[in-house]
Amino acid sequence: MRAMTAKWQGLGVFVLGLALVVGAKAREDEEKNPLRAELLKLNQATTKELQNKRFKTLLQDRAKAKAAVAEAAKMTKEAGEKKEKPFNYNALLILSRAAMVVKENDTAEKLTERLVEAATELKSGTKMYEAYLNLVTLYIVTKRYGDAIETCEKVLDIEEPSELADRRGAFLERLIMVKAMSGKVDEAMNMTKSLMAQNRINWPAMKLQGWIEREAGKTDAAIKTYSEVLDKIEADKRLKDDEKNEEKDSVRYVLSGLFVENKDIDKAAKQLETLIKRNPDAATYKNDLGFIWCDNDMKLEESEKLIKEALELDKKAKEKLLAEKKIDEVTENAAYLDSLGWVYFKQKKYKEALEPLKKAAADEDDGNHLEIWDHLGDCHLALGQKKEAIAAWEKALKMEDISKRDGERRRKVSEKLKGAKAKAD
Repeated sequence: MRAMTAKWQGLGVFVLGLALVVGAKAREDEEKNPLRAELLKLNQATTKELQNKRFKTLLQDRAKAKAAVAEAAKMTKEAGEKKEKPFNYNALLILSRAAMVVKENDTAEKLTERLVEAATELKSGTKMYEAYLNLVTLYIVTKRYGDAIETCEKVLDIEEPSELADRRGAFLERLIMVKAMSGKVDEAMNMTKSLMAQNRINWPAMKLQGWIEREAGKTDAAIKTYSEVLDKIEADKRLKDDEKNEEKDSVRYVLSGLFVENKDIDKAAKQLETLIKRNPDAATYKNDLGFIWCDNDMKLEESEKLIKEALELDKKAKEKLLAEKKIDEVTENAAYLDSLGWVYFKQKKYKEALEPLKKAAADEDDGNHLEIWDHLGDCHLALGQKKEAIAAWEKALKMEDISKRDGERRRKVSEKLKGAKAKAD
């Protein structure tokens, strides 16, 4: 018995020594590559709150975020060759989302595919839902519609876990939308009408119909459909008053955009005025109303007032989040800054317009938009700064189209750039 005890004591000493060596090696590795050590700590972000916090912290420095994403890809590849997995679901969720934001799409795809694998290995329907949804979103953003369709169809065939199967409606909706985006409008519409026929209270499917009509450029039809949806929501006795108002607000907001596309600014304004009356602390509605008025040379003083109110409301909301430690800093909204610069521009206050427009364009998260850089170019030109205007318009043309209106704006920017270059020569 004493011999056995001595044996196990000897083994204990060996294990302890091995642990000390491994620990020392880990500390040495951390010192050699602190970024890797920081990335591995993401595995410990076990709650949504922690995951969101780590995600936002990672993206505060875009250069560092890109380096982190690249290092994560390298670590994953190296580990794969050894059949190891350096990142669990928590870290993969943060890193795959970060890769999407910094537009490292190949890395984002690899990490998101690994995220799906990790969720499947955990047999968690909730995590599988989140992972597959992220993968579909990535395919849509990168316009890989075939892959998005294939992924949605794959999820629709999954029977277990029940937490995923019970939420397959989200993937059916995306499948229909992606088919419309890829040009299969008739097929998407037939699928939507089939959904409508299956349910007597069918306004959710009607919303999808309106979305398809808008995607197909049938603005009048979309307006008619969404207007009918408003009536159906009002008549839906299943909904509580707050749910009903929330749904109606979302439809009114879509209608405001459709009326703008139809160049019916008064009707668009009416929808936004209703939304502001119902939601006086919602910055978005005030900014949008101020912008569409000033963009169409209407009510410029009132537009300026609304946009400034939007900026102030946005600031107060972010200060509250900062106090609750949900964000790390308060930054001004790029879209609202662009609106402020544009209303100053429309008032011919070009010097006042330049600062907010430059700040909007400098925002790495939300400033990379063709319209913002186009406005900046217009302002530079109005100030006689032709060289800066040309640079801004050249930058604008490097931006991706976000809305259908961007195609027409791109054409106009190209014409302005060509004219400015001709005069500069």
